[in-house]
Amino acid sequence: MEWIYVIVGLIVVLLISGLFSSCTVVKTNYSTDAKKEATVYYYLPESMIKIKATAKVAIVYNADSSLTGSSNIIEESFVITSEMIADTKDLLSLNYNPNALMADEIKYAVNAKGLLETVNISTDDRTAEIISKLAEAPKIILGGSTGANKAPNTIVKIKESTANFAIKASAISNIAQVIKWNIVIVNELGVDEQPKAVPADFTIISTDASTKNQSLSTLINGSNSTSNEIEGILTRPLKNCSLKIESAVIGVGLNTTLPTNVVVADVTKLIVIPVKRTAFVKRVNKIGIQDGVILSNEINKPSSVEGFVSIPVNIAKAIVSIPGQLIQFRFDNTKRADEFEKAKLNYEKSLLESQKFALTKEQEIEKIKSEIEKNNLSKSIEQQKITMELQTSLLEAERKQLESQKALDEIKKQLEELKQKK
Repeated sequence: MEWIYVIVGLIVVLLISGLFSSCTVVKTNYSTDAKKEATVYYYLPESMIKIKATAKVAIVYNADSSLTGSSNIIEESFVITSEMIADTKDLLSLNYNPNALMADEIKYAVNAKGLLETVNISTDDRTAEIISKLAEAPKIILGGSTGANKAPNTIVKIKESTANFAIKASAISNIAQVIKWNIVIVNELGVDEQPKAVPADFTIISTDASTKNQSLSTLINGSNSTSNEIEGILTRPLKNCSLKIESAVIGVGLNTTLPTNVVVADVTKLIVIPVKRTAFVKRVNKIGIQDGVILSNEINKPSSVEGFVSIPVNIAKAIVSIPGQLIQFRFDNTKRADEFEKAKLNYEKSLLESQKFALTKEQEIEKIKSEIEKNNLSKSIEQQKITMELQTSLLEAERKQLESQKALDEIKKQLEELKQKK
């Protein structure tokens, strides 16, 4: 009945896996806390509207080459682009949510602006580029709003001036805002005098600007929830923003409204990208993001049922085998047990023979050691005998040397005595 325990164990595994199969891999903390724990931080995107303004100025000089007060703007044109920047008002922390039953491989990428980007996918996030130009103005427009004729004894020069302006898309409302622009004119005819300023102000308005200014917590939970964490990654959708730019200078000829549309991040909406796990299979989720805006979401999720069916054969048999197959399985196990017993006896026999061989070799080694020790002892006795003989010979030689020295001394003594007698 062991197979019953196998089935029960697998059911438990299935239940546990089912509980964790749809759990999220990452969570985003959007609280306003000054300190947060995070694997990586990021910001939501917002758009910066960039305006390149160009103005043609009719510079009027008197007959003495000095500047007059009649210099005027005769034409203005504007080029509008948008750029994604980080909305640093809300700091988001991305945290990895581990799971003991899953093996995860996660790679985040945040660009220098603090916006989420992918590593393996690189796509240009090009926003709408619209260049509009006011209708051509008369060649020379001087004086007030009526466009008076050129005054006598004056010199007129046409000069083009450019300037760049930037404003957040979220700051543009449905009420016209005046952008101040003063063009400084310097006398180019050699007269030393103070520069003069010619106003070239213009207004910008969005007819579809949103008046809502809600926090992230309110957008996600409404006004009743106090939760500060959401499962997945946050981003914002894009929207078309209709802009109108007008010259605020009175008297500019053919001063018409400049309608244009740009693509910007919609700060009034949020998108939650879930990143989840699936039981029994390897799930790959590649999210393509550039400058914090989602471009693609590729999910590769094999069948969980197919993954379960591919469980090893011995466990699958324990679940789906019929009783006849179980009997055959037991018979096969009995036969294998006999084979194992036979192999065990052969192994024990081989082990005894090995031990006997090892014992015989040990006895031979001991015999050789005894003979070596006996030979070493005989050699030691002979060495001692030779040493003693050498020592005896040395003593005998020393004795004879002493006797010879004594006889020599005696002869010397006798010679001395003979010398004295003479």
